[in-house]
Amino acid sequence: MAAARFLQISDLHLGAPFGWLAPERRAERRREQQRALEDAVAEAIHRRVEGILIAGDLFDREGVDAQTLAFAVHVFEAPGCPPVLIAPGNHDPWSLTSPYWNARLLGARGWSWPEHVHVFTSARWSARRLAGSPVEVWGRSFTTGIPSAERPLDPAMLGDASRENGSALRVAVFHGSREGFLPPGQVTAGPFSDEEARRSPFVYLAAGHYHLRSRLDHAGGVRLAYAGSAIAIASDELGAHGALEVRIDRDRVETEFVELDRRRVHELSVDVSGAASEDQVDRRIFGALDGAGVRECDLATVRLQGRLSRGVRWGRPGAELAARLFHLRVDPRAVRPDHDLESLRRGSGLTTEERFARALLERIQSEDDPDQRAVIESALYYGLDALRLREVTPGYEELGE
Repeated sequence: MAAARFLQISDLHLGAPFGWLAPERRAERRREQQRALEDAVAEAIHRRVEGILIAGDLFDREGVDAQTLAFAVHVFEAPGCPPVLIAPGNHDPWSLTSPYWNARLLGARGWSWPEHVHVFTSARWSARRLAGSPVEVWGRSFTTGIPSAERPLDPAMLGDASRENGSALRVAVFHGSREGFLPPGQVTAGPFSDEEARRSPFVYLAAGHYHLRSRLDHAGGVRLAYAGSAIAIASDELGAHGALEVRIDRDRVETEFVELDRRRVHELSVDVSGAASEDQVDRRIFGALDGAGVRECDLATVRLQGRLSRGVRWGRPGAELAARLFHLRVDPRAVRPDHDLESLRRGSGLTTEERFARALLERIQSEDDPDQRAVIESALYYGLDALRLREVTPGYEELGE
């Protein structure tokens, strides 16, 4: 039997705008954020864990609307909720002016965090001993005015956490960037190395900041883990999202994934070469979604590629396809019309079409700016349509690399 068990969550980003979703979907997705936190508390109670570890970014920004803040303050009042230990992250750092961490400002609204909720309010590591448990939980906060480049697991930063303390099992909860694993588009915040994590005085480190699950193993099981975002916050956060149950013993640590987001995020490519109508393009997308097991409740990004038959344009999903799932984004930037550019490039240059194509192809080849290349390529296809089809229909403004 485990000496202690915790439920670990992070990166809920309550109050996130979800600007990448259709306007009618955003409020629903924010409600699902709140439901995920409610479900996390229910899971913690059901699993009889010793505590809930929140590894940063409970909120999306330093100021959220009153309704979101009220929900967060009261959600942990559920009967039987175990102690909650929060290590604020770079999106919701602790400060004297924080409307949700400063007790005086929160009290001015008539609210306060329940007694069993502990917020780590310093960039220095500090401990919270859990009653009836052999575990000490150590945490630190991102703090306004403290550079995020500070290394939280550097020996000089650990302070009292490095000192011997009898038989206590030390667990860390914090927000930081594991070096070598920074996702595209993510900012570095509180960087640390695998070696620093291994040398640290903690039997387990509950980390937040990265939105996809990952972990660092060692001989005694899991040394450090990211639970990932409790629900998908962005369109590139693929797969299942939720929390981790962490089981800690004297010589081993194990984690178990607990799904909280009923929706999955998918990304797939669809070849539309030879499609002779908009409906045929839609049919191919339908087939790809079905083949990938994308459910009606899911979210997906579909990247089209290939060459459409001449004269065929595809602008957006038809009504039936758009209604196929909760959110669908189709990226057509890699699609091209079926013009034989190599033949035009190798041609004798006797025709207007060949001279026109060769001139623009040379300009594309010599242009270093990708945005300008896209503009020239768009002009090339519009010109070839005018010469061959005797009509020009808008449709090449979204060309990309």
